Amino acid sequence: MVCISILSSSCSEKAEIPSDYNYDDLSKYIKMGEYKGIEYKKITGDVSDEEVKEYIDNMLASNDETEKIEKGTVEKDSVVNIDYVGSIDGVEFEGGAAEGVDLDIANSGYIEGFAEGIIGHEVGETFDLHVTFPENYGKEELNGKDAVFKTTINYLVKKKKAEYNDEWVAENTEYKTKKEYEKYVKDTLSKEKLSSADGEEKNEVFNKITESSEVIEYPEKELAARTEQLKKLYMDYAKSSGMELDQFIEQQMGMDTDSFNSMVEESAKGTVKQELILYSIKNAEGIELNQAGYDEYLAEMLKSSGLTEETFKEQNGKTLEEYANENNLFTTYLYKEVMNKVMEYSVGK
Repeated sequence: MVCISILSSSCSEKAEIPSDYNYDDLSKYIKMGEYKGIEYKKITGDVSDEEVKEYIDNMLASNDETEKIEKGTVEKDSVVNIDYVGSIDGVEFEGGAAEGVDLDIANSGYIEGFAEGIIGHEVGETFDLHVTFPENYGKEELNGKDAVFKTTINYLVKKKKAEYNDEWVAENTEYKTKKEYEKYVKDTLSKEKLSSADGEEKNEVFNKITESSEVIEYPEKELAARTEQLKKLYMDYAKSSGMELDQFIEQQMGMDTDSFNSMVEESAKGTVKQELILYSIKNAEGIELNQAGYDEYLAEMLKSSGLTEETFKEQNGKTLEEYANENNLFTTYLYKEVMNKVMEYSVGK
């Protein structure tokens, strides 16, 4: 058997063009809003002095120097470096130990009582920290369990703010002066704005079309398919977290089954509405989409992501073709082609 694909040199599942919305008249399903002559905000590459300053401030913050303070007491606004080993009923548990961790007491992200329990202890001190995991922590073996963390405070971490001057620029960039560096920053931010402009402008126009369009009736086949795709997505999330779907819905999403099903249904309806709009414009404009174009689109997407077929499969556990079929990537190709045409009619101001 001979397989020809610009995406793969081996015989693999094809990225298929779906047969969705293959109806004689989509107007029975959606009342289209106007899609020609829509005004949108034209994005320029203009960059303000405030934006340049914000960029440089962020760079300075990332270059803050740290100093080890090897004497002192932990306070509520301290940053400390610690080692810890956690145990439950005297038995260490997986993921409960670490060494050389910088912990911001005020913004730790750790379970309640952990960071707070370190306050008042001295650098060099080793002590037992008693905490209780939340009932809905997300791991069955830890939910609601009392734990002890043997904790050692290695040192306090003091940050020294970097000073913005010519010397800092020369040491940390390819430029010698603030003036040269600020010009580079301004040019860089301008290019970034222009590179994202196309997507943002199309998004604004499409949102206006969506707002002015109204679904009359949801096609049963497509609505059922999108609903199942969403449910499968959440099932995969649950599986990766080591949970059943019902458990994931309750513990990670804070919802009951009825609320979850309602949320999925509304989300699926939103997707179907957008697809009805895209297919309606495609039909009205006589836009032809074929397998070669779709294959080329996927190949370009793979290239722009910096991945190869092999690395894509390693990261996702499936080929790009398989992923495209399961996640309906054809819709993104459809959106690209349709919105290229729509923007010809749109007015940037």
